[in-house]
Amino acid sequence: MIHPDGIHSLDFAAYKSAAGVSKSVLDKIAPPKTPAHCRWYLDNPDVDDPTPAQVFGTIFHRACLEPDTMKGAFAVKPDGMNLATKEGKAWKAEQGDKAILSADDANGIERGVAALWAHPQTARLLRGAQFERSLFAKDKAGTLRKGRLDALTEGNAIPDVKTCESAALDDFERSILKYRYHVQAAYYLDLCALLGIEKQAFVFLCVEKSPPFAVAVYSLDADVIDLGRREYKRDLALFRQCEESGQWPGYSESIELISVPPWARKQLENL
Repeated sequence: MIHPDGIHSLDFAAYKSAAGVSKSVLDKIAPPKTPAHCRWYLDNPDVDDPTPAQVFGTIFHRACLEPDTMKGAFAVKPDGMNLATKEGKAWKAEQGDKAILSADDANGIERGVAALWAHPQTARLLRGAQFERSLFAKDKAGTLRKGRLDALTEGNAIPDVKTCESAALDDFERSILKYRYHVQAAYYLDLCALLGIEKQAFVFLCVEKSPPFAVAVYSLDADVIDLGRREYKRDLALFRQCEESGQWPGYSESIELISVPPWARKQLENL
């Protein structure tokens, strides 16, 4: 049994099944999604198979942060094998619960992990850390929150490993907004504060998934973290409202007037 508050060393499956509102849950209620999407996610947490990118990221994290758990963690698909064929299905069944990676992805994980640890800033930030720690804390409203830190260090920063197609500044800025990484930063910083852990910065350790496996390290500025905090507080307030009322509405029940965006209207006017 998991205590309501505290820091725990759990595998991901145990963390995911444990009670608590995570950033991932709030992603399902944040616009343009609705409470109905969030309720479906809560009721069906394992309905969707992970995407290849998610599988890659999960195995990369294990290889980088928990190398002792890597034995039997994945199987490499033989070159030319089609998993949709009878032979491919039989081979996949033999692998059991192992993740399936291509030879290129397996090689990419090995080289990407080496590149990440070779970077002077990432090595410094991760040195001596406790890896994959699950945090649980009740806030003032009585909501049990949870989060899973890649690394819990003695320093004042929370390091977070991200695999990406491009670690270039402009590209990663877009990823921050697309995946709400700024919300993650604010949520985790505040979760640490609830447990009396003083953290002042959130630092992304970004490594590309293909050669040359370039690494970049970015720290979110205070304004962006504050934006993330306002977003998660909005989402958390809606989540609490739905829990209390038992109502998880979808889109509006009214007939909504819809138009086209300005750029499309301009194109139409020029026809």
